[in-house]
Amino acid sequence: MNSPWLYLILQSEILMRLEQNLSKQQGWIEYSLYPLFSPQSLIAEGSANYGIDVAFPGESRIEFEKEVLFPLAGIDPAQADLYYEILALRAKLSYARNEVARAYINGDVDREGGAALVQKYLLMSPERALQSMSFIDKYRSYVINYNLGKDLVADFIERNGGTTDNPERRWEVFTYLLSNPYTASSMANKTLEK
Repeated sequence: MNSPWLYLILQSEILMRLEQNLSKQQGWIEYSLYPLFSPQSLIAEGSANYGIDVAFPGESRIEFEKEVLFPLAGIDPAQADLYYEILALRAKLSYARNEVARAYINGDVDREGGAALVQKYLLMSPERALQSMSFIDKYRSYVINYNLGKDLVADFIERNGGTTDNPERRWEVFTYLLSNPYTASSMANKTLEK
């Protein structure tokens, strides 16, 4: 996660909106519980990851983190551009983790083989690769929620006019998504009225 503090704030907002709008206002008591391994997790995790881009469009997140957070954390802001360049390149590799999880869960590779694939394709140290495999051991296919979920949410919001050059619409569609019950399949071809 490249901005864990933003992610946690957005994840809390998502859960509060769902509870407020669906459980309390609509009276749908089933939304008062949030099972971790549910279809809603794909949207929740994807919304939390994509929400960082909504809250800080374009370069504004990087500017904020360089000017405010890096100095607070004692990190040299002069290294920030390289850091974000590496993050952007590593993000392009994220689906490899899904494939490693699939191969491991299906029994096509063992734990050590999966860790070797994580090292090779996700450019992680041996320690981080084993940590990644521990996550897969515990949460299984949940790993897809982060990148696939983000891509599904991004597609939904952008298809409905919530582009970077239309931030008001972006927030409107994002808020709508967080306030209504959706699954991946129900989002696939949904077009909202403008």
